Amino acid sequence: MSDHGTVTVVPSVHFSPTHCRRVRERIRAVEPDLVAVELDESRFERLEAATGPDLAELSRELSPPAAATYSAVRAFQRTVVRLAGLDPEYTDMEAAIETAAERDLDVALIDDPVAETLRELARRVGPLTIPRSMLRAQSMGPDAYADLLALLEQPVAEISHGDDVRPAIDHLRRLFPEVAAGLIDRRDRSMARRLHALRREGHDVVAVVGAGHHNGVERRLATLEGERNAAERTESVPIRTPARTVTRIPIE
Repeated sequence: MSDHGTVTVVPSVHFSPTHCRRVRERIRAVEPDLVAVELDESRFERLEAATGPDLAELSRELSPPAAATYSAVRAFQRTVVRLAGLDPEYTDMEAAIETAAERDLDVALIDDPVAETLRELARRVGPLTIPRSMLRAQSMGPDAYADLLALLEQPVAEISHGDDVRPAIDHLRRLFPEVAAGLIDRRDRSMARRLHALRREGHDVVAVVGAGHHNGVERRLATLEGERNAAERTESVPIRTPARTVTRIPIE
């Protein structure tokens, strides 16, 4: 490590075999001393224990409107995955962790705890969220739908930057601004703060994040680098040593 480290952000499509290969290649090419992934401790522990997400338990933590909205967002994600012809059985996060194990590197868990994210979602979402989203959908012009269709028609292998998925993120913001604030913007800020803390400690980090988080994380990293008092902030970043045998990992 040096006195001031670096962060290389690798934007990825979670379920894309092409991006899994890119993640492996990027980590091997950069040769960091730490690999950061878009996971929290509970999801990493479920990976190590080879257990899937307890959706029933998560649903109990949400109000009915928040649970309905969370289900809608998951359905939207699965629809995009299916339309793109991707296999949800292997992800970029798993590829990143396996490559870290291969290179004898530790893994930094930079995402917010999933329970905390769901509590924030429940706070923002109310009984009127779904009706409002339906009204927003009805008021959307043809250009918005054209942008989304263009994204779905774009080969996943060609996605290499956050700009490539902006139509989908913009579509989510139009329909569910409350969800975008909790699931995207808030987590972008958190992940950027943790990555900044790691580079202030002198780590050279390769951070693998979903392409939808790429622009937000990069923008906030640049802001933090320019703030004088950023070095005085303390941020706890869980660091784990991955198992040599990595099992299937859930993406939520």
